[in-house]
Amino acid sequence: MRLVFAHGTGAVGADAFPQQAAGFPDAEFPVLPGYGDDEPAVGDVAVAAQSLALQSADAHGIVGYSYGGVVAAMAACMELPAALVLIEPALFQLARDRPATAALIERLEPIYLDPTLTDDAFGRSFLRELRGEDPGELATADALRWSRRTRLHGAPWRHPIDPECLAETPTLVLTGGWNAEYEEVAAALAALGAQHEVLAGHGHRVIDHPDASARIRSFVETA
Repeated sequence: MRLVFAHGTGAVGADAFPQQAAGFPDAEFPVLPGYGDDEPAVGDVAVAAQSLALQSADAHGIVGYSYGGVVAAMAACMELPAALVLIEPALFQLARDRPATAALIERLEPIYLDPTLTDDAFGRSFLRELRGEDPGELATADALRWSRRTRLHGAPWRHPIDPECLAETPTLVLTGGWNAEYEEVAAALAALGAQHEVLAGHGHRVIDHPDASARIRSFVETA
C-alpha cells in the first residue's frame, strides 16, 4: 500500500511516524519544505501542498498529522486523492465558530500579527498562550528556529481550505479525545462527511496508538 505521509511541526519524515514507517514499507515520508536542512520561509506551506499533491497523485492515500493535516487537506483539494487520513489535524479554520477553537484563535492571532516580536518573544508568547505557562527563554538554536518556522509558516487557520472539496474526499479523522479544539475540528470534518474515530491514551501523538496503523490501513482499503 503506497501512502504519502505529511508530518507536523515536531519530528520530520519517517521519524514522525515510527509505527507507520515499520508497518507500511511502500509508504513515503517526505521532509516538508522549511524543515530538515531547509531554512523556513514564507510560502513553504503552499509549496509543500503542491509537492504533496504531485507525489500522491497515484498513491492509495494521503495521511496528514497535526500541521501536516493542513498541508494534506490543501493537497487533497489540488489532486483529489483516493483516501485522506487526518490525525489531529490543525484545521482550525473549519471550526473557528466553535467555542474552544474561537478562544484559541483569539489568544494566538495577536501574537502572529505582532511584527515587533523577536523569535524568542514570539515563541515564548505562543507557548504561554497555548500551554498556560511561560516556558522561559528559548535558549537553543533549534528552539529559535522552531519559533521562526512557526511564525513564517503562518497561523494554520489562515491557509485556505475548501470545505466542498473535503466533502468530496473519502476522509478518516483520528483524534485522541484529550483536547477540545481538535475534537471540534473533527466534528466539523464529520459534518462534511468524514468518518471520525477517537483513539485515546496518547495525547496529541495519536499516531503512536497501537491501533492507529490498522485503522489507517482498513480505511484506505475500503475507501
